[in-house]
Amino acid sequence: MFDRYAHEDFDRVYRRSFWRRLGAWLGGRSNELLPYEEVRRQLPIMGQHAAGLQEIPVDKIVGSVGRYRDFDRAFLPTQRTTSDRWINISKARYEDRALPSIDVYQIGEVYFVKDGNHRVSVARERGQEFIDAYVTYVDVPIQLTAEMAMDDVVYKAEFAKFMQQTGLARLRPDAELQVSDPASYGRLLQHIGTHAYYMGVDRGADISDEEAVLSWYDTVYRPLTVVITEHQLSKSLPDYTLSDLYLFVSDYKWLLLESGDEEDQAVISSKMAELYNEKEVRRVLKSLRRVNWISQMILEQEREEFLSETQLEIIRPQADIRLSLPGKYRNLLRHMYAHQYYLGMERQADVPFSDAVASFYDGIYVPLLTLIDDQGTIDDF
Repeated sequence: MFDRYAHEDFDRVYRRSFWRRLGAWLGGRSNELLPYEEVRRQLPIMGQHAAGLQEIPVDKIVGSVGRYRDFDRAFLPTQRTTSDRWINISKARYEDRALPSIDVYQIGEVYFVKDGNHRVSVARERGQEFIDAYVTYVDVPIQLTAEMAMDDVVYKAEFAKFMQQTGLARLRPDAELQVSDPASYGRLLQHIGTHAYYMGVDRGADISDEEAVLSWYDTVYRPLTVVITEHQLSKSLPDYTLSDLYLFVSDYKWLLLESGDEEDQAVISSKMAELYNEKEVRRVLKSLRRVNWISQMILEQEREEFLSETQLEIIRPQADIRLSLPGKYRNLLRHMYAHQYYLGMERQADVPFSDAVASFYDGIYVPLLTLIDDQGTIDDF
């Protein structure tokens, strides 16, 4: 009698697994167990230890070491080749015979079966909430949850690697740096590297990795994400994370700055397409072109840098130089350095930059501005 019941149970769960596979395929959802070896390969493992015999929740068992293709995510059998094993365990349950404890690996809050896949499958079919298991705990710096698919694991792994590589896991453990595409972490690393380079140039000295990361996060990333949040850019681009938007805006800022012309959108679009896929570029640029705060932010940052380098507000407190196009403050700065060079040739001596700034402002900038004003040239623009 119990043998017949066990066979009927297997036929029923096998049919359920077919319909679950079909539903998952039609819905574009993952219905597969997580393969332990692949998960382990993706994650930065920090160590493992035996945690002994425990009672673990059956619904937190989401993967297998070797039989991840023999069962679906609900541990329903997906093929008949191992039906005898499943039927024998089901029969033992009917006969109330004790079964050995299973062996599992634990990563985060989920478990991977090392030995006992069929026992788990029968336990789930019978609605059993807990099962005895010998647990080996695998230590990783991220949390895996029962809802995750393999793509989610890869994403979490890349996030963990980025946080460890940069030291932000220790330096800024609460840092929100989630991206939609794991490949974007490589772009964030490029941003940090570029920031470190310019820090070194400014100081004339090597910058430690830790100092560069902290400076980038505190003075570049966080301020820009605050502005992005304040201007509610996510409302027009709701499918992207805050870190995605940081990359979009900062790359757009850089290209806008390099072109020096907001109207040169063809060039900007082409270069953005080199960084992101074409469909993404069109949608993102459409949203970025609608806002004016990005250009204004560029101008404010450029002006601060210009005033810091020239000390113009100290040398000529009455000066109020304000430009309206990105990149033009750098052009003006080059004019001042060129003036310093020719002033030195004229005097046959080194000219301090502060003297060159004063001379440029008094002898070139103000007279030219007066001429423009007198002739009404500004009215034509």
